[in-house]
Amino acid sequence: MAEKITQCMKPHGEEGFETIKNMNENHRDISEFAFECIDVDENDKILDIGCGGGVNIEKFLKLTNNNVDGLDYSEVSVNASVNQNKKAVDDGRCHIVQADVTDMPIDDEEYDLVSAFETIYFWPDIANTFKEVARIVKSGGKFMIAQGTDGNHPDDELWLSTVEGMHVYTAPELEKYLIDAGFASAEIFKKENDYILVVIAEK
Repeated sequence: MAEKITQCMKPHGEEGFETIKNMNENHRDISEFAFECIDVDENDKILDIGCGGGVNIEKFLKLTNNNVDGLDYSEVSVNASVNQNKKAVDDGRCHIVQADVTDMPIDDEEYDLVSAFETIYFWPDIANTFKEVARIVKSGGKFMIAQGTDGNHPDDELWLSTVEGMHVYTAPELEKYLIDAGFASAEIFKKENDYILVVIAEK
């Protein structure tokens, strides 16, 4: 049996840097569609969980005058995000921390918008992890999930069999987890003639 791919779950070492570069390139369509779906206010304070190479932090920084922070449990990803957004980090508009999404060192109701691009596949105990996300979202705030599969992609089985720690969720599954976690509603967006899925939950 072939060894499973581990870099997607937690980029590490020299290979991790290459993985992040590839993610930045390969996830561009997902990111572009997600930004079409979300309305960002100029005063929104934002957190990108699983921030990877920091390209989505960079996009958010152009849309808000407030802080855009990042969180990732890969040291390589944290360093890449800091480098990608060095001026904002130096100016104090961006703080990037290495931490686990299941237990984030963040105060309750801290953010207006929390995003997760191509990352929830690897979150453990998704029901309780979504509760942890709900904890840090302000009342009336939003949590946006963006992913390249809606659970019906023809390559889902291949990814599940080859990528370490990966789980794929359909829109109805995500909606139920989000409502159970304390969000009031969840809006579903699917890219036409594609499998790209964006779910925006409001607290």
